[in-house]
Amino acid sequence: MQNKRLLFLCLDTLDLYKVFQDGFEKYSGCEVTTILYKPYKYKNNTERILNFLSKVFLGKNLKKIWQGKSYFENINPDHKFEYAFTICPDLLDVGSLKHIKNISKKSIVYYWDGFDHFPQYKNTIQYFDDCFTFDPIDAKNYNLKLITNFYFAEDRNTNPSQDIFFLSSYDSRYPLIEKIISTIESQNKNMKIKVFQLPRSKKVTIPKPISKSIQFIDQPIPFKETTALMRDTKIVLDIQKDIQCGLTFRVFEAMGLGKKLITTNKDIVKYDFYNPNNIFIWTENTTFIPENFLNTPYEELPDEIYTKYSQENWVKQILGLN
Repeated sequence: MQNKRLLFLCLDTLDLYKVFQDGFEKYSGCEVTTILYKPYKYKNNTERILNFLSKVFLGKNLKKIWQGKSYFENINPDHKFEYAFTICPDLLDVGSLKHIKNISKKSIVYYWDGFDHFPQYKNTIQYFDDCFTFDPIDAKNYNLKLITNFYFAEDRNTNPSQDIFFLSSYDSRYPLIEKIISTIESQNKNMKIKVFQLPRSKKVTIPKPISKSIQFIDQPIPFKETTALMRDTKIVLDIQKDIQCGLTFRVFEAMGLGKKLITTNKDIVKYDFYNPNNIFIWTENTTFIPENFLNTPYEELPDEIYTKYSQENWVKQILGLN
């Protein structure tokens, strides 16, 4: 009997696609074919000129269309996939979105960013059978299915070397990062804070770190390497972006690894895994973190709640296997 087949389309961002790919292979019972979005390179100057004229006079980006066609060159259009699972559908042209639907029995999309940040998502909803988001506001506004992120690593480190770990891009959150770091340092806790500095204009001045705990890096860290760094800490720091409502992967990674969490996301109290002994919510009025929170061990969650947020349960929920 032939195995069921799953088509997976995703960005190659920090190797996060490998986490999804591994989960589908392990828990869906499907043979997984992965397509990673890649920049299209013009074959010649004629293509470059044609695309320029098409965008100016027809409002059509031929480069995106050619790019989409290249993704399916090695896939037999007569072979149906049981499932097609797509992330970042805004990067695909309409022809590709229709093609995905045609070669799959069930087409699924997961919007892993908010619609406020990527408003073009709205134009892709119609091409999928099931549409999921982690953002409760987007779920309500666009009639999408709500699903949280998940944890995928469970190997615990009972003797970590750091008290606090945080990884972030350099963005509007940085002043708040400095404020939180100053507070924690005043409480004699050691930290490892890595801030990824995106390539920027020479006019943008990156401030000198206020603390030796803050390290600016110029290369992003792959997702699974970040998980290894989180494993070596007692508490994980999570600072919400202004345009985001749902819970980040960081929240669930901390759960899987049995780490306490300091987060700025006040909505976390609405979730059934919220435990004030494990999760401290930083607000604009916070001036210190209770020593009892910093110095007591993580309290394990009930089995049924812990299992609920596992990658296995996520995969089965997304594919309708529960």
